[in-house]
Amino acid sequence: MTSDVIVVGAGAAGSWAAKELAERGLEVTVLDAGPLVAAPDGTGLRRRPVQSHCYACTEADAHLFVDDLDNPYEVAPGTSFRWIRARQVGGRMHTWGRTSPRMEDDEFKAASADGVGADWPLAAADLAPAYARVEEFLDVRQVPLIAAERALQEAIEARWPTRRVEASQSACREPLRPLQAALATGRVTLLADTIAARLPVERGGERVSGVEVVDRRSGARGELRARAVVLCASALESTRLLLNSAGGDHPNGLANSSGALGRHLMDHTYGINFEGLAPARRAGAEEEAGDGGILPGFRNVTEPIADFRRSYEVEFGVLPGTGRRSRLRREVRDSFWIAAFGEMLPDPENRVEVDPDRTDAWGIPTLLVTARHSDNERAMARDQIATLREMCAAAGFEITGGEAALAPVGMASHEMGTARMGADPATSVLNSWNQSWDVPNLFVTDAASFTSNGRRNPTLTIMALTVRACAHLADQLEDGAR
Repeated sequence: MTSDVIVVGAGAAGSWAAKELAERGLEVTVLDAGPLVAAPDGTGLRRRPVQSHCYACTEADAHLFVDDLDNPYEVAPGTSFRWIRARQVGGRMHTWGRTSPRMEDDEFKAASADGVGADWPLAAADLAPAYARVEEFLDVRQVPLIAAERALQEAIEARWPTRRVEASQSACREPLRPLQAALATGRVTLLADTIAARLPVERGGERVSGVEVVDRRSGARGELRARAVVLCASALESTRLLLNSAGGDHPNGLANSSGALGRHLMDHTYGINFEGLAPARRAGAEEEAGDGGILPGFRNVTEPIADFRRSYEVEFGVLPGTGRRSRLRREVRDSFWIAAFGEMLPDPENRVEVDPDRTDAWGIPTLLVTARHSDNERAMARDQIATLREMCAAAGFEITGGEAALAPVGMASHEMGTARMGADPATSVLNSWNQSWDVPNLFVTDAASFTSNGRRNPTLTIMALTVRACAHLADQLEDGAR
């Protein structure tokens, strides 16, 4: 079976890759390691000791997460990482909260400001057309804040003019819509239950010829051929595939002449959150819950601070009807939540490597993960705790519970890096088009490509990078055809 392009993964990146390439007239094969529709397997949380740490992995929804026993990995001694994964067509889009903010230039170019890591090889203006294309198709918009959320907004902005509170940007259409559009072209073949095991390389080592695959159910092995390959399997799965494709001209992993492959693993800081009761309101004026709000960044953006580098985003929401009524039922105090998500500095020692002594249920070598928070992230967390408490108090929001400790790396489910973009092939895996420096017909468009992780939810940026990269790939294939 030969295609113009093989896309590995059918989630946030893969669905958009299939759509953009097929709409340009290319024949596309999409591989996904899981089933077309995930269904309860009867094992619930019992076979998911890692996944069960995720708030969304309940007994009822456990089938949307991987079986940890079939899909093991190791964590280096003295470090801590939890890999939250999904294996079904659509990937983690089935549990995505649909938060869809754009990254800004102070995130793309943060290294120029503080000297840590490297700048992205592109700017917000380069991604703007792709962002707009995704936002229009998924109907990304702000849902207005409800009254109690506006009260929090007003209190914060009055006390701290350097802070801006906004309604969240959310995708309002079905997240699987891009994949549906891709299939509707008639030029996409979707192969579920098909695990990518290795990328074979043509003689000379400068081009991949396709993907070696394993059937999830039978274990049968085969090879699919294509003119180009786009990896969209999720950050660590794409990097795992590249590392497992080592050999010949690529002894340390495919597309790894820089030695950067597997390095600079990042995740947003996660775990600092509080819950409680909003100020009292009169009963009888019930409101529907909205999508909540955000403070998109203030520390080291509008408020310089010497305690740590980079910044964090604050998200919050009020849940009408879930709080407390007075005894006379004349007043209601709705419940609320507030949480912080911070930027993790890129560190080459936070990394993934192939574990030669352990394989998954299909005989594919697994990963050894080294991940730890730095003093910078711990200092940021202390500031998050104090700042969230201070803002809640200023607005009359009563904290009754929550968590004041960083969760292990990985728990934000925003793993990024390990095959980063850059301006220099000596220090990066990909160029500014998400294209391998070493293997030009190979692209990686998921979060493995992130140079740094910023403070915002990465999903919209993953989609926009994919749209931009696939337009570039389609142009190259059309030029080659002529």
